[in-house]
Amino acid sequence: MARQPARKRFRAAPFGFAAAVLLAGACSGGSDGVTSGSTSTTARTGTGAVSAPAPAPAGSPEEALTALLTAEKMGDHAASFRLLSASARKELNLSRWARRRSEVPAVTGFRIEGTKGAVVTAVVEHEPGLDPFVGLRPGEERQVWKARQEGGGWLLEAEPSVKPLFPPAERATEAALAWVRAVQACDQKAVADLQGVDELFGMATAVATLCRSPATPTAGPPARLPAGFASQALVAQYGPETFDWARTVAISSVDRPFHVVLAPIGSVWKVVGVYEP
Repeated sequence: MARQPARKRFRAAPFGFAAAVLLAGACSGGSDGVTSGSTSTTARTGTGAVSAPAPAPAGSPEEALTALLTAEKMGDHAASFRLLSASARKELNLSRWARRRSEVPAVTGFRIEGTKGAVVTAVVEHEPGLDPFVGLRPGEERQVWKARQEGGGWLLEAEPSVKPLFPPAERATEAALAWVRAVQACDQKAVADLQGVDELFGMATAVATLCRSPATPTAGPPARLPAGFASQALVAQYGPETFDWARTVAISSVDRPFHVVLAPIGSVWKVVGVYEP
């Protein structure tokens, strides 16, 4: 399923748990412009509007996607627009294409995985992180682009199907337990390093009792984030897509059991919230 452009969200304040215990403290480009360094052949019309750059068909579907992603890596939306098919260019003018591309994670690298007929698959890299406007920026995602033979070469449809690539789910359990043990050790630096946000979302007063606790905590398998109180602050901040990427790990063998919520930040899982069952 093709990814829809991100909806911009206002930042919602997390609940009052800032890794409580020891952690008390613990899109580039304009929406309607194009990059100034573009090599495309744009021109001004008599009304002052920017005309569409001419198409630049490539010799194969793979070459077309390579050229488009290379232009996107350079932030040159005008150059990537030249690789779009006639149907895509009819639906999107240059300004809308540039705006759409500014609303998804920026391309930092890519590799073409293969071509099957007119379909090209690539693994596209981004700077991983959590953003209140874009949401989760996965370190990698698999994109499948459809090409068309036009103008003596190949051009691409505008909307690829996108699948984020996350680290193995079982590593979420390891990350949650490492964070809990760092809290037990009252190690503020280690706790901060294992978190994906400065202030955790949710509330878990049980965590406040962990510092210097003699308990031997255990962690369960990762599970999906449930709807309701446990997830409302995260969803308010990052949108309903949170349910796709967030995982929870139950912590037991402590005075009061609780759950740790984690996000896949690049190749690792990091703690972003806590809640009590």
